[in-house]
Amino acid sequence: MRMRELEQASGVGRETIRYYIREGLLPEPKRTSRNSAAYNAEHVTRLRAIKRLQEERFLPLAVIRTLLDSADGDRWLAPDAFPMLDALLAARLEAGGLARLPASEVAEQLGIERRILDEHVAMGMVSIDADGMLTSRDAAILGAFKELNDIGFTEELGFSNVQMGFYLEFIEWVTNQEMRLFLQGTAGHVSEAQALDMAERGVSVINELLSQLRTRALLKKLGERRRVANDNS
Repeated sequence: MRMRELEQASGVGRETIRYYIREGLLPEPKRTSRNSAAYNAEHVTRLRAIKRLQEERFLPLAVIRTLLDSADGDRWLAPDAFPMLDALLAARLEAGGLARLPASEVAEQLGIERRILDEHVAMGMVSIDADGMLTSRDAAILGAFKELNDIGFTEELGFSNVQMGFYLEFIEWVTNQEMRLFLQGTAGHVSEAQALDMAERGVSVINELLSQLRTRALLKKLGERRRVANDNS
């Protein structure tokens, strides 16, 4: 197919398509002549996958490139694998987490300065819509950061929003790996109902697993510090 047909099939403009090719997110087309190129179904599939990841999961292009370049990278994104799973699982996991609250009121109740709130928004830690509302889950995230600040994790000691941003990077990475592993392991092997039940129940179990692994790792690091201190004493 020609560029015009690829634009129509994918819903992505030609300048964006050319940018994706330059950045390695799309394979080079087959050159039929100096000024003509032919695209195929793979280009359409990958463009749709990129668009879906950007619009529905808000992933940056660097992460998307890693996903698409990995072995069998497109299969886990295919919408025909459990077509209802995303919506059904989101509905179960939301469980009131998307109730809308006025961001200004939440910040006032928590005693969070507007500057700090704006920093959280700029980093992508929380989102405020055009009506000035945020979700109750984002309000809980703000509450957790306020509690950390009250404990002593303050900007003055170097615990700024920017410095704490590595948590976002970690969560982005680990959830991508979880989704890949889950969908590659279940698609074509279990029913959608079973996959939905596994995913829903697995979230809380894995949250607990991560908590225990993290605590164990911290204790291990503390033990290493003690050993070094003893060796130097």
